[in-house]
Amino acid sequence: MMRRLIGFSMLVLFLTSCKPQEELLREQRVADEAAAALENKPAMESQVAKTGVGIKGDSLEGTSSNNPASVVSAPALAFFKLKERVVFEIQLPKQMDLFKAYHGRPPRNHEEYMKEVVTNQIKLPALPTGMVYRYHADTAELWVEPEKQNTSGSTAAP
Repeated sequence: MMRRLIGFSMLVLFLTSCKPQEELLREQRVADEAAAALENKPAMESQVAKTGVGIKGDSLEGTSSNNPASVVSAPALAFFKLKERVVFEIQLPKQMDLFKAYHGRPPRNHEEYMKEVVTNQIKLPALPTGMVYRYHADTAELWVEPEKQNTSGSTAAP
C-alpha cells in the first residue's frame, strides 16, 4: 500500500513538473481571475428555475482542462448539475402533472405550489444569498428572483 502511495505521488509530481513555467503562470492567472470574478459576481436577475441556478459546484467552474485538479472537479461539477437537472426537469414537472390531473388546474399561488408540488421528497437546490424561489401562477412556472423583488402573481418565499 505504501509503495502504491509513493508511486502515485511520484507520478503526480512528474506530471505537474512537466509543464513549462509559462503555462503554469498562465493557468494560475486564469484561476485567480476566475476567483475574483466569483467574488465580484453581480446579483442574479430573475429567471425561470432551471439547471445552473443553484450554488453547489459554482466554485468548480472555470477550471482548466490541463489542471490536474480538474480530474476531480469536472465529475463533481457534473454531479451537482445532474442533481439540479433531475429536480427541475423530472421531479417538479412530474409533480405538477400529478397536481393538474388531480385538481384540474395549476396551483393558484406560491404557498399551494410549495405545499402540494414541492413535497418533502423534493429538495430544491440551494440558491445564492439574496435569491429565493417564487411560483408565478399566471405562467405556472417556478422562478428564481431577488429576495426583495415582489411581482404580481406570486408571493414571497417562506
